Amino acid sequence: MRSAICTALLLGLMLIPVSTLAAEGRDAPNCLNDTPAGFSSSTVIGDGACIKVNLGVLNPGDVYDISIIVSQDALDVLVFDENSIQPYDLGQSYRSSYETVPSTESALGSFEFHWKVPPSITSKSWYVVFDNLAHSGDQGLGDQGGADGRASLTLSKITESYWTPYHNVLALESDSSLELLSGDQMLLDAGTTIVVSAWPLQGEGDIYLQTQSMNNLYTTGGVGTQYITGAALQSISSTDSFSWTVPQELGGQPLYLVVDNTDSPLGGANGSEAIRLTVRVEYAPPIQPVISVDSNGSTILGQAVTLDASSSANRLEQIASWSWDFDAAIDLDADGNFTNDAEASGVNALALWNTPGDRIVTLTVVSQTGISASTTTTVSVTDV
Repeated sequence: MRSAICTALLLGLMLIPVSTLAAEGRDAPNCLNDTPAGFSSSTVIGDGACIKVNLGVLNPGDVYDISIIVSQDALDVLVFDENSIQPYDLGQSYRSSYETVPSTESALGSFEFHWKVPPSITSKSWYVVFDNLAHSGDQGLGDQGGADGRASLTLSKITESYWTPYHNVLALESDSSLELLSGDQMLLDAGTTIVVSAWPLQGEGDIYLQTQSMNNLYTTGGVGTQYITGAALQSISSTDSFSWTVPQELGGQPLYLVVDNTDSPLGGANGSEAIRLTVRVEYAPPIQPVISVDSNGSTILGQAVTLDASSSANRLEQIASWSWDFDAAIDLDADGNFTNDAEASGVNALALWNTPGDRIVTLTVVSQTGISASTTTTVSVTDV
């Protein structure tokens, strides 16, 4: 009797269509494959279809300018790496797999942002999926198809300036803020220029540069000035930027760069909706060598004097090399330049002379970007 029942059950299962069982599980989307070069606004993503654009192997830390246009009907635009795309390809739940900040569900219109390839031990292949279907992996969220859509994608690598401590697209929920830079990254020499640029992607936010006391007021809800005059962007609705130079009194003092999506300070956006924006921060540090001499700038024949340039502005390690010429009256290398004989290198040098007289010492520094600057001091050498 039991054998007959089992046989009947097996026969019943065999009569259920395979397609019915598949619909209960993991329908793979079977996207068409494309490249940025071949993908344009003339490309149609049909209702119930998807296209997977292979961006190639990208290096962690590189920044790309990405422009996406979706027209005719909304699409889900999703960014994956070679590992995180596997659940999507298999029709599994992928909502925790894609890069949420550069991705846009139910996208329609123009989207432009700068995206920094996330940290990774090795370089990976990256993909942008244009999704126009309802499938088991989207949990009923995002665009569900219904009509044909069109899309275009352009991608170009950005050449960064040498001192770019931040450059990426970021996201903030409503009534929240993000301390973007602080600590050692914002302990800067007087004379350092800070340039902050922003490109809005969704909603309107604010960016504030603050001193320690201003940041304390901001974080505690205190009353008073909460950002540096001339160093703020408020209600960012289009590309905007500010440039500010660290004054002498704030050299080496803590500074804070905050992205704000709240209703304070006054004059900014109201923080009522989530925002996304690209932020780029660039520094232009001063290249200004300074020489200090012990013994009040004098010495005697055959006695070494210490030349010290450690007080030169160099908090960002902007100076790559230091070269000392001990006598502007002598051209040791016979190149026609009397101040570039490179008799010593490094932040400090010891010099001595065997004849009396005033010696003009020249220090030449070269920055990490190849900018050079020089300064001089005079050392009196006496015969005792």
